[in-house]
Amino acid sequence: MSLRSNLPMRRLAVNVIASVALATGLLVELAAQGSSADTLVFRQSILEAEDSRAVDPAGLAMLLAGIESPSAEIQQIAVRALGRLERSDLSDRIRPLVEADLPAVRVEAVNALGQSLQLDGDLSVHVTVLLARLNGETNAEVRGVVAETLGRLPYQDVQMVRRVELALARLTDAAEPSVRLGAVDGLETVARLQRDRAPLAVETIVRLRAAVGTSGSNDTDARMRRLALAALSVTGAADAATISVALDDSDSQVRRLAALALHTPGDLAGREALIARALADESPMVRLDALGAYGQHGRAMGCDPLVDAVEDVNPHIALRALDLLSEGCPAGVATAILVARIAGQLDDDGDWHRAAHALVTLASLDPTRAGVLLPRFIKHPVWQVRMYAARAAARVGDAGAVPLNTLAGDSNANVRGAALRGVMDLEGHAADHLLLKALGSDDYGLLRTVAGLLKGSPHRLVPTILLATLARLTETGRDTSRDPRVAILTRLRELGARRNAGVLRSYLEDSDPRVAAAAAEVLSDWTGRPVAARTTRLRTGVSPLLEDVIRLTGARVRMVNGAEFELKLYPEEAPATVERFSRLARNGYYAGLTFHRVVPNFVIQGGSPGANEFMGDGPYMRDELGLRPHVRGAVGISTRGRDTGDAQIFVNLVDNPRLDHNYTVFAQVTNGMDVVDTVLEGDMIEKVEIFEQ
Repeated sequence: MSLRSNLPMRRLAVNVIASVALATGLLVELAAQGSSADTLVFRQSILEAEDSRAVDPAGLAMLLAGIESPSAEIQQIAVRALGRLERSDLSDRIRPLVEADLPAVRVEAVNALGQSLQLDGDLSVHVTVLLARLNGETNAEVRGVVAETLGRLPYQDVQMVRRVELALARLTDAAEPSVRLGAVDGLETVARLQRDRAPLAVETIVRLRAAVGTSGSNDTDARMRRLALAALSVTGAADAATISVALDDSDSQVRRLAALALHTPGDLAGREALIARALADESPMVRLDALGAYGQHGRAMGCDPLVDAVEDVNPHIALRALDLLSEGCPAGVATAILVARIAGQLDDDGDWHRAAHALVTLASLDPTRAGVLLPRFIKHPVWQVRMYAARAAARVGDAGAVPLNTLAGDSNANVRGAALRGVMDLEGHAADHLLLKALGSDDYGLLRTVAGLLKGSPHRLVPTILLATLARLTETGRDTSRDPRVAILTRLRELGARRNAGVLRSYLEDSDPRVAAAAAEVLSDWTGRPVAARTTRLRTGVSPLLEDVIRLTGARVRMVNGAEFELKLYPEEAPATVERFSRLARNGYYAGLTFHRVVPNFVIQGGSPGANEFMGDGPYMRDELGLRPHVRGAVGISTRGRDTGDAQIFVNLVDNPRLDHNYTVFAQVTNGMDVVDTVLEGDMIEKVEIFEQ
């Protein structure tokens, strides 16, 4: 039976039942006796309750009744939704399910309990329960999730941190791979989040060093070694012997993390020799982080490593080397000549990246040579080249004033933003008229930049124009206007006056709670009295139809250069995100957009119509945080705070555990990761094709 054909009647029935479910148990009984179509209806209602953030009694009743269902499927989905609300007052309702009969339900319940405690709440009772579960659990997968969850709780008590840390440390040599992985994953998070409050104990460090040296070629074992080395690195406990062992690892990501560990400040025996080994590695990701270590600690090795890297076949390494050359090296004049030669190879049709990076570096090494080359870059048809020209012009001193003023009027907002930053560095607030003109832009990234540059402005018209710009942005009703509006309110707090207080009071009820809170801060400051925002949550959109979403299985991303990579979608775990991505793709949204943010050994990010962090498709959608880790190839949704996803996607180039439980994972690259690795800043998407079963 189609959910669509009977949706209104079934949805009404389910909602009526949910409103009295906790008192009557009718929902539980119906779920137990219903058909698969009824199960889909309940799942749809749970999805809608989650989408609305379950602030109404009916929505919350639906979720609470769902966790009482005899259906394991409904229990899983309901407890997952409860966790995603991130409400500590629901933790007591979630906690009993960590002892549910089915392991799949226990896994979701443990993760949900961790999510419910992320923002606030008393941890003591829950930690005791989880530690007991860690010792008494018979299922290895559940134990692994318990260990990982214990590691990421927001501890404030040092004794509690130490108790958890030692419990996890004792599991690093457990027999079951999933338990070992969960334990080390938890320790990595503890090391990263608690390093100032509670540095790792000696026993833990010894166990982590041993974990780095373990064998095993499967991905679970390799991930454990990566996480162990990452934990040691973040605390400065990765010694030379451990790094040396890791540099011989069969897994390129372990070797890459060994190169990253070489960045550690302080004394490290044989550091230069270890850097040399890493620079000679066959993997580009290892050589890239080795360059960073060279930049920090290897200058005594001479200029040859950078000069050699400039000619590396991997463009990311060449670009990194060019950037590092801006800091100079013993070769001096010879280096400037080399960089000038590369900058002079700019053409109108080919790859512009090396020439653009070289120009910025040349501006630091030899401003005169850079000044001679600047005009060609300023007139280039590719806007990214002109943006790099603005960055170079800002480095050449007074000779950059004319080029910067020219670029401040460029047709591209990102170029104008880079030029305005340079103009302000040279001229200060004498250039405020250019900033005020730029406030007429519709580009949110530029508006945010301008609001920041106006700090300390003496121009008497600034408050008036900022208020007008704020009103104009608000009238659009776009969720994605949050960042420039908050930036404007921040500047008004500094430059405005109490006489403007009446104008701002309406923003206390703004649809965006961040904007409302910012307005409250301004008014509190101006009036000298506490003023409270009256908006507490973002508005919500229409939930997708689950029946359609679960059919979506994959996607193919084709680049303008003909290269492709393929994705597996996760509609069961992230239905709202998969639906938004798929709908936008089918509507042609991504065609012609670029990967505007490329950070080697981190992520590539794209899907912004303005090729910056702050332009996207609205309205915002909620996060769908879950158990999927941000491993290499995982695809996530970029956000600017909780529940602010729109259209921008990112692909993890390496394992990024610090992103876990912070950004939705909705897909995984299954083919073409080599294509993803070679994406450069500005590479354009031709189309995104969606597949369904």
